[in-house]
Amino acid sequence: MKKSLLILGIAAAGLFSSCDENLSDLNTDPKNPVEVEPEVLFTYGQYNLVNQMVNIDYNNNLDRFWANYLTQTTYIQESSYDAANRDVGGSLWDNIYTETLYELKEAKDIIKSREVSAALVPQRDNQLAMISVMEVYAYQYLVDNFGSIPFTEALDINNVTPVYDEGEYVYGAIIDSLDVAIASLDESAMGFSASSDILYGGDIAAWKKFANSIKLKIGMRLADSNPTEASTLVSEAVAAGVFESNADNAVYQFSSSQPYTNPIYDYFEVDSRASDFVVTQFFIDMLEDVNDPRMDVYFDDNIATGYVGGQYGASGNAYASLTHIDPALVEATFPGTILDYSFVAFSLAEAVERGFISGSAAEYYEAGVRASFEAWGLTGAEATLYLAQPSVNYLTAAGDYKQKIGMQKYIALYNQGHEAWTEARRLDYPELLTAVSNGVANPKRLIFPTNEPLINTTNYSSASSALGGDNTTSAIFWDMN
Repeated sequence: MKKSLLILGIAAAGLFSSCDENLSDLNTDPKNPVEVEPEVLFTYGQYNLVNQMVNIDYNNNLDRFWANYLTQTTYIQESSYDAANRDVGGSLWDNIYTETLYELKEAKDIIKSREVSAALVPQRDNQLAMISVMEVYAYQYLVDNFGSIPFTEALDINNVTPVYDEGEYVYGAIIDSLDVAIASLDESAMGFSASSDILYGGDIAAWKKFANSIKLKIGMRLADSNPTEASTLVSEAVAAGVFESNADNAVYQFSSSQPYTNPIYDYFEVDSRASDFVVTQFFIDMLEDVNDPRMDVYFDDNIATGYVGGQYGASGNAYASLTHIDPALVEATFPGTILDYSFVAFSLAEAVERGFISGSAAEYYEAGVRASFEAWGLTGAEATLYLAQPSVNYLTAAGDYKQKIGMQKYIALYNQGHEAWTEARRLDYPELLTAVSNGVANPKRLIFPTNEPLINTTNYSSASSALGGDNTTSAIFWDMN
């Protein structure tokens, strides 16, 4: 009897065990694994960073308005410098923290948690360095938008009230992180695979140039606020090797298939919002004043009277009768650029003028113009004719080096709105516009997400006070002018 009960018990245990296993299988979604491979997380983090930088949807990104390249037709709040209307700061904040930085952090944590053989240590170190470079890019983007941001306590899902760190502190921390990453990159070893790395296909030599070019960018941001530090960073970056041609550009080639199409295509064509945007007369005048042939690749020839732009920040800009952006930029596959040689060359020209490095400012300036022409499909001959004009030639163009370099850098950054707005804030060239509708001056920063005063009240108040108020008139620490 006891033996029969024991056998029955064992049978029952086996039955329930089998049921548990079957139930477990039924409750497991094979399309949503518990642990995602770090390669996938790295790709996702990269993609979302590029997508944020390229995005033209004014629910997520205001840079092409605030850089005064474009203005709105029907809804003019954002081109009137109202960032609270759609809580654009909140969208940007979420996109970078949760869709980029958190994904990169998870990838890094998984890689660090796994033991590898001695032979694979260089590959692991390269992967960690590549992640760090992307993190540095993302954190600098956040600081350059907001000023103070959560950093030391960021990305902890159990802490919804992280402290804000001042922008200058964050810059110091990411510089240290970038230096470690640059030193760790080993060209003799692999990193992430070609299919996982959407920017450089796993090319570690290219990542070194990218990292050093970011270091150059950080250094030049500090040129006015901390010229000693800036000089050190710039000279180190140049000595280690920055971009040398457009072949080095950090570019993602968008796909013709959803969901990896260019976000401008998504917003203009899929969401049918193209009629919300027109080119500004401000930018058209700037290019016409110097007979710039890039007009024909920047703008659409959609009206018979040449190029006619909208009045920035004004109501009543009529889409049908004003100039639009060129249709090529709206194609699903149009590439997204987050750093290019033109930007680097203009930065080197300025670095020469400031005495940070040796060389010819005029030659770097010319290289910046030529790189922009080449990237937009124009010829070397066209660039030569353009540069020969007294209004463009470095030796004869109007103004000091900040004006000369600032103007040409701005023109070249047409499809990189954040960098254009940021460099204009730093150099004060060109002088960006006051909105016609309300008389508000071009912002010096983006305001914090609108839910931060409610959720993270104490830390928000402290950060706002340190900035001089959570206002668009409060300058980022490196903006000394």
